[in-house]
Amino acid sequence: MIFMCTYQVDRDKQADTQAFFANMTDEQIKGEYPDGVKQIGRWHDTPNGRGWVVVETDNVEALTTWMMGWSGQATFPIITPVMDDTNGRKMMKAVIASQQS
Repeated sequence: MIFMCTYQVDRDKQADTQAFFANMTDEQIKGEYPDGVKQIGRWHDTPNGRGWVVVETDNVEALTTWMMGWSGQATFPIITPVMDDTNGRKMMKAVIASQQS
């Protein structure tokens, strides 16, 4: 499954968190996600300390482990399962067909 994870950095930790993120080593970046969680993309609203990370995983425990790794600096108030156009249309067609039966 694909999830869009909204994050919010704690205001009092924003400068330290941004400095940490900006200076992450290649090893830290490679090791950020546990096995079973793949980052698709990440976008930042830097001045406001929030952003969005899109990940793919079938392992909720691994996703939670990744979020807990940031829990000292940020919260993840919204975790939304999302899908691409192809899967969205497929699912919508199935729902419509089941409602018409």
